[in-house]
Amino acid sequence: MRNLAFLVLTILFLPLSPLVGKESPNQLCNIRGYEIIFPYEKAINEIKNKFQNAPSIKEFELERFKKHFEQNFYGIPLYKEAGCSNARLSEYLNCLISTDDSDCRIYYTQMRIVD
Repeated sequence: MRNLAFLVLTILFLPLSPLVGKESPNQLCNIRGYEIIFPYEKAINEIKNKFQNAPSIKEFELERFKKHFEQNFYGIPLYKEAGCSNARLSEYLNCLISTDDSDCRIYYTQMRIVD
């Protein structure tokens, strides 16, 4: 009887595993994402505060920082090697620059998804 109950439960929960197949099974994407996001957010906020009264200079400095960060930051290749979502990362970084970052969390929560 116990074996039968175990078999039935196993069969019932077996189809759930393929549904989660696109999500990274470990926390590596979260860790790699934090390594990128925290320094990026800090720098973006500093630029936004520093050039608060000069919108055109602020936009120029934000774009310049973004390009420099994407080319030179050590964590981005590690994030990509882990197989995490490059699209979500790019969307999140763009959202932080182009908005007040209140609606950017949707990309942040999806960064663990594998491309």
